[in-house]
Amino acid sequence: MKRLIVFALMLVLPLSVAFARATISGKIKDAATGESIPAVAVVVEGANRGAAANVEGFFSIPNLEDGEYTLMFSSLGYEILRKSISIVDGVNQNIEVKMKDAAIQGREVEIIAERDREPEYAPKVAQIEVTPRELLKLPQLAEPDLFRALQATAGILPSNDFSAELNIWGGSGDQNLILLNGINVYKPTHLGGLFSIFNMDAVKDVKLIKGGFGAKYGGRLSAVVDIADREGNRNKVEGKVGLSLLSSTGMLEGPLPHGSWLVAGRRTYVDAATKLFKGMGIIDTDFPYYFYDFNVKGTRDFANGDRISPSGYWGDDILQLTSGTGDRLRLKWGNRTFSVPFVHIFSPKIYSHTTFAGSKFYGRQRFESSDSWFEWNNEITDVTGETDFTYYANARNTFDFGVEAKFFDAFLEGISSDYLFGHNDYKGNLLSVYAADDYRLTDKWTFSPGIRYEHYSITDSDELLPRLAARRDLGPGMYVSGAWGLYTQYLQQMRVGDQESLFDSYAPLSDRFGIARGQQFALSFVDDSLGQFKVSGGAYYKNFQNIVQLDVFEGKDDGDTDLEDYVRPGKGYAYGMDFTIGGTFGKYDMSLGYGWGRTRRIFDAFQSYNAIDDGLSFPAFYDRQHNTNLFMSRKVRNRGSLEARLNYQSGLPFTKPDGNYSPGIDLPPHFFMPGRTNGERFDAYVRLDVAYRLHYEWSWCTFKPYIEVINLLGRKNPLNITPDLSTNPVGFETNGQLPLLPTVGFTAEF
Repeated sequence: MKRLIVFALMLVLPLSVAFARATISGKIKDAATGESIPAVAVVVEGANRGAAANVEGFFSIPNLEDGEYTLMFSSLGYEILRKSISIVDGVNQNIEVKMKDAAIQGREVEIIAERDREPEYAPKVAQIEVTPRELLKLPQLAEPDLFRALQATAGILPSNDFSAELNIWGGSGDQNLILLNGINVYKPTHLGGLFSIFNMDAVKDVKLIKGGFGAKYGGRLSAVVDIADREGNRNKVEGKVGLSLLSSTGMLEGPLPHGSWLVAGRRTYVDAATKLFKGMGIIDTDFPYYFYDFNVKGTRDFANGDRISPSGYWGDDILQLTSGTGDRLRLKWGNRTFSVPFVHIFSPKIYSHTTFAGSKFYGRQRFESSDSWFEWNNEITDVTGETDFTYYANARNTFDFGVEAKFFDAFLEGISSDYLFGHNDYKGNLLSVYAADDYRLTDKWTFSPGIRYEHYSITDSDELLPRLAARRDLGPGMYVSGAWGLYTQYLQQMRVGDQESLFDSYAPLSDRFGIARGQQFALSFVDDSLGQFKVSGGAYYKNFQNIVQLDVFEGKDDGDTDLEDYVRPGKGYAYGMDFTIGGTFGKYDMSLGYGWGRTRRIFDAFQSYNAIDDGLSFPAFYDRQHNTNLFMSRKVRNRGSLEARLNYQSGLPFTKPDGNYSPGIDLPPHFFMPGRTNGERFDAYVRLDVAYRLHYEWSWCTFKPYIEVINLLGRKNPLNITPDLSTNPVGFETNGQLPLLPTVGFTAEF
């Protein structure tokens, strides 16, 4: 019997060791600041296993057998790090990894080609993850801006030079889900759209999904921009100041017991500068406009790896103009947000991210004359609670699931000194539940099915929204992926016609129109096997139902002061493709991106409205068939860099006036009759921007002066037209976009 027991143990023990499995997990931090590093590629060398760190720097590699392993950590701008791990008796290990900034070291560091990295097995269709250091390479307009940098990405169109709005793969700006630390931001631009509200000094990570986004995201029809703020330096107090022709910026950060803090702010001084120049006789009129914003964030780390990171944002735009006749224009709008995310690690395989957050947008436009006034007011208050879970089940399965409850209160109002134009109040909630699985079926095939359920109280509607993505690995560093999904949107920007306007406002959709729905098909291709160059491309088709616009000239008020009397619903579709090739060619870093696409809108007859263009489709105001971006940079000696961006686009569409008419007999012409909506196009748009930057380092400070020239060629790119009613047929003048504009500035870090 003893011999049988010993013999049985001899069989069982090796089997138990062979089938022992362990999970290696941990957090990846910057060695200098202690901040977490997102999107780090983690490779188990020689084992065909890997993972990618999430935005919190957390990673998990489950189901590893006993043995000796080498983990390799790589991320753009950091030195390659290798760490040896021993697994014994299937015991899980949790490690802390600190990576060194390659730029700080100032010496030769190991560079790993993308094709040698472990691929991420989950399909990431048209998904780009970027850091501020990448975005800051691009020439800017007076100061670094997040949205303007993203506009250099293939497949993203600006509305014009004066807009930072993102028109992504055929979608309009309000069809993008913009998140800041997990909470919606409804009007993410300053100065009528010229700059985004996001301070680059405070941004840590940006995730851009151009289309085909998964079940985790909801409430929008087109794309996702998910932004996370920095946490602050955990090791020492540091600061940064910047000065440009437009604004001043400042940032200060430092350690707390078991955590960190960060504050950042900006303030433009166009008002003060133009007032000074007017007093000196240099200009005739001043421009009393300014904006300011503040970011604040604190982080508390716990011994078990948990983390809580409350943050807040506060920003306002203020413009007050008075004409020579005493007419006054008063504009004020702004955003406030707060977010309290709590990260909890249940085990090396289960991770949760719980957020309680709020967001408020308000807009006030007031026009005053000597005997009357008119106001247009819009406000949205959003309070959200959500929890997301990630479960690393095994080497082939990663489950994501979560729940979200959103409560909102909004109103839209037009009122004058003697007449209530209209007023609408909206109160409701949106409840959502989702589940998704990244399943690696084989070494070459990965599938990501998902489902999202939403209940919208205002229309008492229930939506079941399936999503599906798949990826096929074609070779080392080469894969193709595709995605399909159904999407809904419950709150839209009410545009005045099909153009940008000061009156553009946000309001939830009610029973009168039904919620907006959309469907997407997306395809992506990546080839990272070309040495120093990387090629990527994508194709898409999107359709939209129940998109709305304000039409104050054609709608008929039925006497109930309902602004929805002036709203018409329509539909639209978009399709296109793009590609990007980038890499290093000798001493130059280069990137070439090209996008081809069309975006159309259709507005049939609705209640008191006539159909636009007899119900035929017409181009959206931001539609451009061709869009090309060429970016090049070159280091100049040890301290300088020369950068250039060349952008070519098809001309903007515009509506040509067909004729004019007067309001009465013997009165001069006062109105013009529009032709086909956006039926004409301006000449092609061409703009060359260049920048020269210097970098000086001392023991106590890093100083970075720069000079930039926007539109170096001085090309007069057209923006819109001003009809000339004095001629018949009606003539028009063309208004231009940015002229040749040199700017200078600097940043100083201490």
